Amino acid sequence: MIKEQHIPQWKLDEVNNLIELFKTYKNVAVIEVAHIYDLQIQSMRKILRDKAIFRMSKKSLQLLAIEKYKKESKKANLDELASHIPGQSSLVFTNLDLIELKEIFHDYEWMVPAKPNEITPVDIWVPAGDTGLPTGQVISELNMTLKLPTRIMNDTIHIREDTRTHKAGDLVTVKQAAVLKKLNIAPIESLIKIHFAWSDGEIIPQDILYMDLDKFKQNIATGYREALAILFEMPFIEESMTEEYIRKAVSEANMLDVMIFGEGIPVSAEPESKVEEKEAEEEEEEEEVGIGGLFG
Repeated sequence: MIKEQHIPQWKLDEVNNLIELFKTYKNVAVIEVAHIYDLQIQSMRKILRDKAIFRMSKKSLQLLAIEKYKKESKKANLDELASHIPGQSSLVFTNLDLIELKEIFHDYEWMVPAKPNEITPVDIWVPAGDTGLPTGQVISELNMTLKLPTRIMNDTIHIREDTRTHKAGDLVTVKQAAVLKKLNIAPIESLIKIHFAWSDGEIIPQDILYMDLDKFKQNIATGYREALAILFEMPFIEESMTEEYIRKAVSEANMLDVMIFGEGIPVSAEPESKVEEKEAEEEEEEEEVGIGGLFG
């Protein structure tokens, strides 16, 4: 157990808890939570109950736990893991395959309100219709803060027409965010995304986790074909590639057949024995003609 006297007991307990989680689970995913709503984390905890542990701790405690676990376990690349922990993060401990964990996160997309004092990544629209809000001071907030065209019907505020309040790249002020929230406008897609991962000593960067596998396979195939093309132009033969040379030769021969003969070299439909008999008869006729000529 950790017994440094200058560290408060609750911090010691948290560090020890993190170390036990490192011992229990082989995979650790780093989740950046600065732009994720608490409700998303809470819901995902329920979905992954008994499969993954979300642990939101102070960065300093996370780093201390990693350092102590590194000394104890001698596992590789823990320094690399520590260097990729952002200021506000959750460590997710799991024995699930990390690709599977990523897919689970991807399947649960949330639409969330715009955050105050942040740039919106999308256009924000307020649809026409009944807001359900009663008349009063709020109508001036809609008119002045968001410049929405309003009218009163049946004692509630209505928006007269679909209105774009922000373009992608605009700043959403504190007041604007508050009014949009009152209107239940949630325009921004939010996914829990793995920032970095560590798997029993192996590091897995984000670009590997989120790689387009189909495109990757296509690039591999293209690169292989290009490498072979270069190899075939070399002034030497690579014995280990004999089958590839043969396949290329056959392919090029077939292509030449088509180019020269159209449908390829014609093959006689007559059986081989009949062809041989026909050739023998022709030879006999030639002999008779030749002898007749001598006595003619």
